[in-house]
Amino acid sequence: MGFEFFERSSRGFRPRASIRKQGQIGLSQGAVRRFGLKNWKYAILGYDREAKQVALKLTNDEDAAGVQRIVIKDGSASVSARSFLEYFDIQYRDRTRQFDVEFDSDEKLLIVPVGELGHNGDTSIDGDAGDVDTANENIDSEDFV
Repeated sequence: MGFEFFERSSRGFRPRASIRKQGQIGLSQGAVRRFGLKNWKYAILGYDREAKQVALKLTNDEDAAGVQRIVIKDGSASVSARSFLEYFDIQYRDRTRQFDVEFDSDEKLLIVPVGELGHNGDTSIDGDAGDVDTANENIDSEDFV
């Protein structure tokens, strides 16, 4: 078996999603790399009210209903989501929140378990990028989008 050598990048490898107070869904460099997001141009946003999960269905079909462009910049990604968040009454205006993100490879879905948005172990970013509440878990500052 051959060795694989680790080349540390300037950002973390943990796949994370953020719901930003500007009304965007952000995806960390770790999510972009691990889930091959550079291969996708669009996402269709969905919400499971019972499970309290946001889904981003990945597609390259620009004519699909509800598509939003995936913007990749500096290795991380974002999707405009203000109307989506308001329609489903998902809190976003008070602060940016971060969550682990899962991937369903069969359905090409990124799944973000948002819970109660503020009461279920999310990591909140208030003000500066350095002012991070990590009381519920240990997170490398490099994981933030």
